[in-house]
Formats: sequence, C-alpha cells, structure tokens
Amino acid sequence: MEFLTLRKSIELLQTRNINIKKYLGQHFLIDRNTRDKLLSFAELQKDDIVVEIGPGLGALTDGIIEKVKDVYVFEIDPDFCNILKERFSPYKNFHLIEKDFLETERRWWELFQGKVKVIGNTPYYISLPIVFKILDMRDKIKLALLTVQKEVGQRLVASPGSKNYGAVSVFISIYSHSKICYLLRKDVFFPKPEVNSVAVRIVPLERPVIKIDKEKEFTRFLPQIFNLRRKKISNVVHKIFGIEKEIFERLLEQENISKDVRVEALTPEEIYRVFEIITTLKASEFQSDASFKGLL
Repeated sequence: MEFLTLRKSIELLQTRNINIKKYLGQHFLIDRNTRDKLLSFAELQKDDIVVEIGPGLGALTDGIIEKVKDVYVFEIDPDFCNILKERFSPYKNFHLIEKDFLETERRWWELFQGKVKVIGNTPYYISLPIVFKILDMRDKIKLALLTVQKEVGQRLVASPGSKNYGAVSVFISIYSHSKICYLLRKDVFFPKPEVNSVAVRIVPLERPVIKIDKEKEFTRFLPQIFNLRRKKISNVVHKIFGIEKEIFERLLEQENISKDVRVEALTPEEIYRVFEIITTLKASEFQSDASFKGLL
C-alpha cells in the first residue's frame, strides 16, 4: 500500500476538505523509515492481534495490516473513519471501531482468547489515561507500544531519585516493565508538534512486583505523598495524616527504612510498606472511590 508522505497527506486532506483538529491532538506520522523503525519494537508476528489507538490516516495501520492476524482500530473522527474504510476495506483482517478507546469495557477485551498487542500514536492530552487503561486490562495485553510526549515517557520509566520519578512511575513499575525505545523527531509528524516525542514499550508483568490488597486506596495515597516529594517521609506523613512522628519512625525502623529518606528516593516496595503502616494507623484516610485519575 502507498505510504502517505507529507505531500500526499496534505493532498488527501485538501481533497476531502478536512481540517486538522488540534483539540484532538491530531499529528500524523509522515516518515516511512520512522514508522518502520517504530513498529520494529512491537515484534509483530503472523498470529498477533493488534489494537491500534487513533490511526488517523492509517500510517501505522499500513505497516501493521499485512503482518498480523487481525487489526482493531479505534478512531473517533468521522472524516478519518471514512478514509480508513476506503484504504483498508479490502483487508479481511481490518476492523474499524468508531469509538473512544478509553470507553472499551472488560467484556470487549474478553472476546479475545489470547493476549493482544496495543499500538498507538496517542494524542498527548490523553496519553496517561490510555496507559492506565492498558494497565487496567493488563491480563489481556501482551505489550503496548505508544508514542507519547517525551516528558510523559520519562515519567513512565523513571527510577527512584530521578527528577521525573513520581506517582505514575511507581504504579507503572509495579505492574509492568517499561522503557523508552525510540526518540521521534518533530519533523516526522504533520503538523509538527511543539514538543518532542518518544516511543514507550510497556510489557505487563504476569505478576505485579508487589501484591497490593487495597489498590484504590494506594492509588489515592501515591499523589498525596508525591506532592511533597522532596520532604523527609516522616515529615510528610505527619503533615498529611497527622501521625505522630515518633510512632511512625519507630514503625519505619522495623521495616528497615530510614526516617530521614525523602519521598522521591523511596523504592516502590518501600512506598508500599509506608502505605501499609499508615493504613493500619489511619485507615479512614483512604476512600474506596479512588481511581487511576488521581495519578494523572
């Protein structure tokens, strides 16, 4: 299939009288070499089922369709849906879903017998909600390969002590192995974005690094303490939860965690042990209506 270069993409949009919707974060991949390099990290196989998020004009779809068993693409823009139908309707393994990926329910994912691969040039403004959706459905996903804003990618893969380490980093590291595998130049997109992009590969773990009994409460807890990331954990806990420092520090010592360690230096395992101490002392602080949204 003919790849849509910058010139061909512009001609197609002009012919259809389609205006790019900036509020939907629409940026199209226009460099074939970049597209092929990006998809190499998905390690596509003939028996793979791929779920693609926001295909737009179909640059990634074009590189996927002949390599896998089935492709399910989620596109909400009616203009692009019409283009995708025309370009890919000859392929029996192409399935267009005119719906927001974030609105998929578990019953849809359970239609697949095995695990799928998720690929997407994601709109920057919903990159994190998409990542959390993937984590929510992690038992049905083999891997995810997403292009995101460079800053977001750095937050996803950050380690304790780094400036990008935060609540999102902790949660991602508990449920998956993630890494930045490719830097994309601004000029491989049209329109050219104002920020740099990276491709992040996320592989959900068969078992989480930590068995979390109260996931919703833990999800609420993480951003609370990272709001004071540069403070000593004993001071943070006293300030937020009103727990006496002497009591908390004695319990920290039992867990072999220094009372002087700063929040940003705590490992995910240490953070969870802190959480367990606090929930034991102040269980009422955490409400059951917490969700991934608290981490955004």
